[in-house]
Amino acid sequence: MAIPASITDITPEWLTEVLRGSGALDTASVSAIDFTDIGEGTGIFGEISRVGLSYDEPGAGPASVVAKMPCLEPENLAVAHALGIYEREIRFFEEVAPSTKLRIPACHHAELTNEGHFVLILEDLSVGYEVGDQVVGATLDQAHSVIDALVGLHTHWWETPQLHALAWLPVPDSPAYMAAVPGIYRAGLPVLRESWADRLPRASIDLAERLDPRFEELMTMTGGGPQTFAHSDTRLDNLFFERAGNGVAFIDFQLSLRGRAVTDLAYFIGTSVQGDVAANNWEPLLRRWHDQLTDTGIDYAWDDAVLHYKQCALFYLCGAMSLIGTFDSGNERGAALTEAYTTRIFNHVVDAEAGSVLD
Repeated sequence: MAIPASITDITPEWLTEVLRGSGALDTASVSAIDFTDIGEGTGIFGEISRVGLSYDEPGAGPASVVAKMPCLEPENLAVAHALGIYEREIRFFEEVAPSTKLRIPACHHAELTNEGHFVLILEDLSVGYEVGDQVVGATLDQAHSVIDALVGLHTHWWETPQLHALAWLPVPDSPAYMAAVPGIYRAGLPVLRESWADRLPRASIDLAERLDPRFEELMTMTGGGPQTFAHSDTRLDNLFFERAGNGVAFIDFQLSLRGRAVTDLAYFIGTSVQGDVAANNWEPLLRRWHDQLTDTGIDYAWDDAVLHYKQCALFYLCGAMSLIGTFDSGNERGAALTEAYTTRIFNHVVDAEAGSVLD
């Protein structure tokens, strides 16, 4: 089956074959479909839609699935191809998903062409979960649930031969990242000076300027060990919270890395946890994760965890720089996300004294 050119080119016939291939359908057929855009203002590198399904035999299969395909914005698409993120997510579902300790959507279909075009057809998690809202920000209870869920992912892959066999999984200072990310960071600096000085702490802007000539050095710092499988995009819009429990499900593995586990904590706490909650609880949250990690027998010094956390938090200033200086946020929701992300991480690096890693 040829991959549809876009989400709206998906047909009932194509989905029938996909769902039969995954075992979600037996002999019934999809008779009609409808699309609801759920990626607007949240999907930077992908177009995402919920696809409602009707069947010639009512109730024969899932009532809906989620379709994910490449983004349309030229600037974002260029970065996506440069970093190989579409291949990364396809290979995650092919090679990592079967053994992951995270709750993730079941994958009905994952395909990537030689030209870099891809399609994913996934379980619709909204049936039993509610997606987080990064603009609103995570509560402390939500943060506890996310931290607890990440422990299982990190311990499962911690410095294992299986992790290091995933040659397609890059490290934070891989040549592709070293070639692309510093330029993204620096492209945001003029916008930061001109448009954000009245919205961010002066100390954080000074820190961003001080980081400029040492950004590559910081990338090398974050590229060290110990290594595990890191989701690396643990922002709240990629997290689903169980309606009838404390479970958390994770989506979007395009930015996954072979790197330090605290990458996931620094990114989540620094960009998605409500400001006062992050300022007052980042260290207790890190301690909660560290205690559970070391209880499994992993040897990872607390002082190292704190140092590595601060390095990662400082690195994620580049995420804000990308949003304000390079990527197309696309709409009102995207602009609100940019505001929340940027103000949180610039405040967090001051609250966590992340600039100390440059001393």
